[in-house]
Amino acid sequence: MEELTPLERILGGVVLVGATGMVQVMAQLTLSRMMDIFPTPRLSLHPTSYMLLHSVLAVLVLMGGHFLQVTLWALLYYYWGELGSFGRSFYFSLACFTTLGASELDLSPPHRIAGAVESAIGMLMFGWSTALLVRVVQRTDDHSGS
Repeated sequence: MEELTPLERILGGVVLVGATGMVQVMAQLTLSRMMDIFPTPRLSLHPTSYMLLHSVLAVLVLMGGHFLQVTLWALLYYYWGELGSFGRSFYFSLACFTTLGASELDLSPPHRIAGAVESAIGMLMFGWSTALLVRVVQRTDDHSGS
């Protein structure tokens, strides 16, 4: 692949940050729709089971969104030809997104900032997901009549 200009690298990063946010919004909308579909604990014969179901479904939807976000970043690294295989790109992306880091892998100097930006956006997305999960638990608890 030909060398990208600094502007092209910045634009690629901006597009990925926007796409990451859009995926998060889609996960939030999916979660909201699912909470409307499943009965509230007060309407069920087994409120504890539905509280558990709501919480587990929320975690699954949000984690699905995060895996899609990580995959988008991995595709960028793979497109750049940075880490060899898609598997290595995915692992690196997951390590960056979760702010764990992958000390055995690194990007070339022109692309290193992308890993740092992915870590920052990952931290924001996990914070956002935590807020959504707290809201699901509060909403389910409010509807349980406790």
